[in-house]
Amino acid sequence: MEALNLKKFFSKKENLALLDTIIGLAGEPTAVLDNAGNLISGVQSAKKTSFYPVNIEGKTVGQVSATASGKTAAENIAAILSYIAEARSMERSLADELLKKYKESHLLYNISDRIALCTEQADIANYIISDLAMIIKFERASIITHNEILNVFEILAFYDDGSYGEASFKNQAGQIEKINGKVFKSGRGEIINNIILSNARSPYSLMSAPLKTKEKIIGVINVFSFKGIQYTASDFKLFSAIASYTANSIEITRLYNAEKERVKELQKKNEEISAAKEIVVNENINLKQNLRQKFSPKKILGISEPIKQILDKINKIADIPSNVLITGESGTGKELVAKAVHYSGNRADKPFIAINCSAIPESIFESELFGIEKGIATGVDKRKGKILEADNGTLFLDEIADMPLAGQAKILRIIQDREVVPVGGSSPIRFNVRIIAATNKDLMKEIAKGNFREDLFYRLNVVSLNIPPLRERKDDIPILINYFLKITALKLGRHDIKCSPEAVRALANHDWPGNIRELENEIERAVALSISGNITRGDLSENILRFGQQRDYNAPERRIMSIEEHEISVVRKALESSNWNKTAAAKILGISREGLRKKMIKLGI
Repeated sequence: MEALNLKKFFSKKENLALLDTIIGLAGEPTAVLDNAGNLISGVQSAKKTSFYPVNIEGKTVGQVSATASGKTAAENIAAILSYIAEARSMERSLADELLKKYKESHLLYNISDRIALCTEQADIANYIISDLAMIIKFERASIITHNEILNVFEILAFYDDGSYGEASFKNQAGQIEKINGKVFKSGRGEIINNIILSNARSPYSLMSAPLKTKEKIIGVINVFSFKGIQYTASDFKLFSAIASYTANSIEITRLYNAEKERVKELQKKNEEISAAKEIVVNENINLKQNLRQKFSPKKILGISEPIKQILDKINKIADIPSNVLITGESGTGKELVAKAVHYSGNRADKPFIAINCSAIPESIFESELFGIEKGIATGVDKRKGKILEADNGTLFLDEIADMPLAGQAKILRIIQDREVVPVGGSSPIRFNVRIIAATNKDLMKEIAKGNFREDLFYRLNVVSLNIPPLRERKDDIPILINYFLKITALKLGRHDIKCSPEAVRALANHDWPGNIRELENEIERAVALSISGNITRGDLSENILRFGQQRDYNAPERRIMSIEEHEISVVRKALESSNWNKTAAAKILGISREGLRKKMIKLGI
């Protein structure tokens, strides 16, 4: 702090009057002089005089002169002035300290207030430097951050004797080893005064402090002076506080901008998801429309009276929720009829779930149909059952007659209650499902044998549809032949293929124990093996040809075989043609291997 100037202090009127009064009490010529010997007040004697110092904290700021006779008075005056000067000095010190604290508080408040509105790190750094200049003297300053990804230091803000510059260049970490590197690595600030470098015009002083957040050090802040400034511990204390403000503000801004970018990315992804969702929705609509068209009653081909009656009945029952029982021999198209009922009604946009009852092992029957809770067994995850998958839609129970009696009881219960409890669950779940069941067996005979529950039969047989075998709808065979020719030719890449009249007659005269499925397979075989673009009688299988040769159309009508006899014949033919390979025979018949096994037991084959 600058020493008290006595002349300036006593130049004030009230202070000078006080000084004159004190000198007047001496009674001898007495004078008060400043450090340079200039008279402030009193009268200097022409006689020999002595000088008595006016001191503040051991430092002389003036003197009192008097003759030998006025020695005591002069000493007292010097002591009084020393006391007054000391008190004044303390007063000035307190005032300076208060002013400094005010400036520091104002600076910190101003910094906090301004950077709170910043969203860019460079803006924060420039504000910090400009506000810092109001309380700490420097000619150059910089705020440097560390880029973790590139492992380089980047100048975020730079000030040089009145000019501000933004980060315009990068330095490798090894190029700032002396001060900044040390402060960054150690996390401790540095004050160095009167640094002398060989290439510098004059010594300089600097302060450097780490930009330290709660988790890490993100950079360094520096100030430099080339004008003889001596930085003190008090300066460094304030400087460190500002460094802490700076670090937290820069980190918050970085996190804010990172979050903003993440939000933008999420918005972009949401837009992409929305666009994809729209595509999926449109595809789903198209798929449902295609399914409606594919399984429309119009796809049930035929001009025979039985087919017309079936189509009429489908149109009548499509929108009602009643259960439907479809009967008919294997291969007559029972599932196609079931889908026609579903996709022509008000449940068309809801699920159609098909289950082959003969193919589900009894051990997993409940979990497949009713679902299962997670953890009921080791490695078991929660899974919806087929019934809940079909909620608000249709559940198609194919080969219902082959369902075990225990399963029949459970199905009866859920049909009655319209709620299901998953395996391992405790709370029932309500569902809304239309049930369509299908079988190739005579359920009344199965009831009589004790193989099928009578109460379940009546629950399922609310509306019944009986699909006639192909041999009873001969008028439809030419239409079906043309249809299968088109789809098979497209599938196998055989264009413009036709069927000769002789081949059509041979196909129409066959009894088709395997029904429509057998006819479809026969057409596919003929298309695949035909050399020319015209299927002749010779392209047909031996079964078709042998049947035509054995049949005498002028002879009396032979006894019509029962359904069971037809089944035995068809199964035997399939087994013989596949060398008794059950898997291959089941594929020919369009049923599962397990279903074939049960049929063989039932038919005694």
